[in-house]
Amino acid sequence: MLHGMAVLRGLLVLQGAFGLTSTLGVLTLMGFNPVYAVAPVAHAALLMTLGALLERRRWALVTTIVAEVLAVAGWQLQLALGLLPQLDFTVNLTGLLTTLALPVTVLVLCARRVTARA
Repeated sequence: MLHGMAVLRGLLVLQGAFGLTSTLGVLTLMGFNPVYAVAPVAHAALLMTLGALLERRRWALVTTIVAEVLAVAGWQLQLALGLLPQLDFTVNLTGLLTTLALPVTVLVLCARRVTARA
């Protein structure tokens, strides 16, 4: 069981690091306006904090599930809005891995962990 938590912690840290890296790109494109960094930095801090608390707190698992469900729902919303001619959403391999595959993997591992504890 300990190895599964280490994998979950690593995936959450990886997901947070990807978010921080993409935030640097957004800040560069937006003229280094710090307003664009507030939400991504808060999300990365939440993911890394949850990763640290997974072993000791059951609510951390549930909060991680909620955060990942919201991430997947956000990706689906972007995909749906991308169908509008005025908006553009390009699906690429990096986006699929970081905004869909990684959250779904964390979601499945956390759901298994929650059901195993119940």
